[in-house]
Order: sequence, then structure tokens, then C-alpha cells
Amino acid sequence: MFRYDLYYGFRDCRLKWLGALLVQIYFANAAYRACSMAGGPVGALGYLTWLFQGKPEYFAAETGRFELPVPWLLLHACLLFLVGFYPANDLTRSGGQAFVRMRRRRDWLLGKAVWVVGTAAAYYVCLTIILVLYAFLAEGLAGQAYLEEWQMQGAEWNVFWGKYITGSPEALKSLFGIPIAEMGGMAIFLSWWAEPFLVSVTLCLAEMVLSLVLEPALALFLALGYLTASVFWAEPALLGNYAMLMRQDFWSGIEAVSFSGCVAGCGVFGAAVLMIGMKLIRKKDIFQTEECA
Repeated sequence: MFRYDLYYGFRDCRLKWLGALLVQIYFANAAYRACSMAGGPVGALGYLTWLFQGKPEYFAAETGRFELPVPWLLLHACLLFLVGFYPANDLTRSGGQAFVRMRRRRDWLLGKAVWVVGTAAAYYVCLTIILVLYAFLAEGLAGQAYLEEWQMQGAEWNVFWGKYITGSPEALKSLFGIPIAEMGGMAIFLSWWAEPFLVSVTLCLAEMVLSLVLEPALALFLALGYLTASVFWAEPALLGNYAMLMRQDFWSGIEAVSFSGCVAGCGVFGAAVLMIGMKLIRKKDIFQTEECA
């Protein structure tokens, strides 16, 4: 089932993948422009910080101005759009043969869940690679100077890592106000990559289950609505808070918005979604779905 989904899922989403890569390149360029004033290399970590920093909690006031974290929202929306239509489309492909031939209907759903996780992982890997390449190429002559320095020092990995991956801690602190030099590598990985990934996977799974009972476009709209609600309220129940760096405990001081809280929230939410999906898929009428399509 996984091989089936790997082939048909990519074929069904190949044009969407092209659009997703173009969106990632666009925001990588925007991140480079926004971080160019740092006075030093910020690397892929700095670009990712700008993209995923989000906004502080919004408080309604006469003098307050509400702003959406556009890069954060669109990058997550792009992934939701990428995975939102294939599971429902597969029910009607070739008369739903893949669905009918499964001995247990839940295996069909679990295969789609594995595809969702794999697609989300590929999306984040592509974003990271683009940011690293942009950190190297968009510097122009500076990038060439860094390359020569790297080669002169015997191609030491720490030079490449410091210039293009993590950047200068001083530059990052001056740009974002975060003492990244005091944070360990594992803490950075968990906050910058793991938490947004877990949130994305959970939302994509919820969207997948919703698309089996609603129109995929409506499921996408509901998932985006839930994600946008996180901008208004810094509540741990709204998983989008864990994907915004400004809402996490090391930045905002909100202890509940931590990695452990993210794992617990995403685990409970994701497990509940899959259990509901398994119950729904047992009652799914493929012939009625085909007629409606």
C-alpha cells in the first residue's frame, strides 16, 4: 500500500509539488532580504527563524494592529494543500480498486497516513535544503569568499556549519533577540524543526480524515481556520502555537507551549483523529462515493 501511495500520490500531486517548491524559493528569498541587515551570516537557521517566528499573542486594543504571520501561515497552508486532495481522489480512481482490494479497510487509511507523514517529511527536507543552498548562493561574492575560506582551512565541517547552517550567534541575537549561543543543538532542532513538523503532520492527518466525509476543499478550509485561530490565542489546545517560535516557552515564557506539550498534544490529537478515521472508513460506501463524484 505504501508503494502504491508513493507512486500515485506523487503523480497526483506533481504539479502541486512544483508550486510548493516555487513558494519555498520565494520565501527563502524573502527571508534572505529580511535577514540581510543582521551584519553577519545567519545561515539556514536564521532564515528558518524568520519564516517560523510567527507573531506574539494578539490583544485587542484601540491602538493595537493585527497582523498575520504571512510566511508562517502560507508555508503551512501550502503543505495542507499538497496533501488535501489525493486521499479522497484515490477512492474514485479506477472504481476504487485499491480500496476494495484491501482485506481490512483500516489498512487503506493507515497507508494514506504513512503517505501523509512521508509527504510532510519531504516538504520540510526540501525547505531545509533550499534554505541551505540559498544561504550559500544568495550571498554572491561573500558566498565565494566563505567557500575559499572553507577550502583553505582543509574543508573543515565546522566552518561550513557555522557559515551556512547555524550562522553567527551574534548576528542572530542582534536580529531576533534570541540567545541562540546558549541553546544546545538538540534544543534548536526540537524547537525549529521537530515541533513544526509534528504540528504539520497532525493537521494533515486531521485534514485527510475530514476529506473522507466532507469535500476536500472544505476540509482544507477548516484546517486553515484552526491553524489561523492560533494567531489570536496562545492556548496549548491550539496546536499552531507550537509551530510558532515566538509562542514557544524559550521565547515567550509560556511554559505550557513546550516540546513535551507539543508531543502530548499532537499525540492525543493525532491518535483521536486516526481512531475516528478508522471508524468512518468501515462505514464508507465506495459506490455512493463514486456516484457523488
